[in-house]
Amino acid sequence: MIGCISIILLSGCWDIKDIDKRALPLVIGISKENNDDYKVTLQIPIPQEDAHLSRTVTGSGETVASVLGQLRTNFEDAIDYSQIRLIVIHKNLAKNQKELKKLIKFLMVSEDIPSRALVSITDDNIENVLSNINKKLGVHASSIYDFFNKGAGWAPEIFSVPIWEVYRSLYSYTKDLAIPVVRSGKDTVLTFEGAAIMKKGILIGRIRPDEGQLVNVFQNKNEKGRIESLGFASIIVTNSSIQNKTSLNNNTPLVTSDLNLKIYILERKAGITNRRIKKELEKVTEKRFYHILKQSQQNHTDIFGFGQQFRQQFSYNELKDWRNEYYPNLKVNFKVTANIE
Repeated sequence: MIGCISIILLSGCWDIKDIDKRALPLVIGISKENNDDYKVTLQIPIPQEDAHLSRTVTGSGETVASVLGQLRTNFEDAIDYSQIRLIVIHKNLAKNQKELKKLIKFLMVSEDIPSRALVSITDDNIENVLSNINKKLGVHASSIYDFFNKGAGWAPEIFSVPIWEVYRSLYSYTKDLAIPVVRSGKDTVLTFEGAAIMKKGILIGRIRPDEGQLVNVFQNKNEKGRIESLGFASIIVTNSSIQNKTSLNNNTPLVTSDLNLKIYILERKAGITNRRIKKELEKVTEKRFYHILKQSQQNHTDIFGFGQQFRQQFSYNELKDWRNEYYPNLKVNFKVTANIE
């Protein structure tokens, strides 16, 4: 009897791999050039006693799934994709709406790749981005992923966009996405270059890092840590909050947004008053917002997510026309109030 029980228990564990026999990629890069095969590159951490922090492994094939299977077959250890934290997509693939949609749908339904993995875009060579970590001193194997997770107050301009959010945006009538754009850095592992604006799987344009901070604010993310140079003074934001009120006037959407900033003055030129610093910061921030809003309305891309705030005031059928019928006519009264700590 004991022997039979032992056989039954052991038979259920035949496919378990010890952790030291598994390879756990943290980052995956995907590209497709000139309508050829997909090219997939993995960044896999290796033991610290080795001279390098990680290794990159690349394969190509007709589909991403086939390449992942090929890499799993040919690699010396068992590749476990469940720990992937970041997916870097090359711009040539990202610019192709049909291919990008197909890729995002695959990543979302894949049982191997977690839907919480973050997404970014690069203009750089994928292998350069993933292997650059081995050329830097004082970094660790997860540095590429950690770049997007510095914590509150350290890099408020950087976006963190998971796969599931990109997938949801493909079917959203009222909200578009800003996806971070990076490249391999000269002195750092990565360089942040702003964000690509995506509407229903189509890349519309890009915004600068300082513009991305404002987009994050409207997603209820704190601007703490933002540094602004005003020419005659430099400040750092220590806290922020925003309040939005919506209304309709003859079916024209109206939004009143009040952004409150608490700031600390880092440096100033002689004779510059607190009042001048506050007024200049308020002016610069408001001007930046209206510049982004004008561009986004011209492109019919609601990167601020204003449409989400009118879901109770428009019917479902009306929201289907939000980008084309209502958003271009949206009026926003945006006011910034700065207070010095």
